[in-house]
Amino acid sequence: MLNKGGFKRVREVNASLTLNFLISLLFIISFCSFNSDTFACYAENSYYLEIIHGNSQEKLLSVKVCPQDHFYLEYTNSRDLNQVIDVFIVGTDGEFYLVEERYPWYGVGQEYHTSKNISYEGQWVVVEVNQKYEKFPLRVAYTVEQFLKVNSKEYLLSCFAKRGEHIDIRISVKKRGG
Repeated sequence: MLNKGGFKRVREVNASLTLNFLISLLFIISFCSFNSDTFACYAENSYYLEIIHGNSQEKLLSVKVCPQDHFYLEYTNSRDLNQVIDVFIVGTDGEFYLVEERYPWYGVGQEYHTSKNISYEGQWVVVEVNQKYEKFPLRVAYTVEQFLKVNSKEYLLSCFAKRGEHIDIRISVKKRGG
């Protein structure tokens, strides 16, 4: 016959087993939730989004990223003062893709051709692009601010180069063990 202390010990053991089970289950779920590209990012290669000065080739920014990560170039169209958001996705071999462009209305220089896949999301015109890049050449604007958003951080391009200067955005892949 067990006394009250024995029942308390059984409850503590059951609570401990339940906690261990939940921790093990969470570990298994988190491990299985890695897709092959994400796992490859951590296991085989290191990927960096870089800003390179166009003239000197100096590396101005390097941010660790993984395949399938999204990053954004946000700016205001200097003619119509339209906000524009370019959405990119990181590839696996140093390439990246401009997958869509968003803006509130068709201003000067905005995509409108009927052969493009264009949709509307709330206030936004959304154009599917799917353009592959190994580097994305860009001039730092004289008249508007341009922001690169990567991993929930925002980088003002005019802080890295003078207005009017050429920069390149690229993905650098560092092979592990090589």
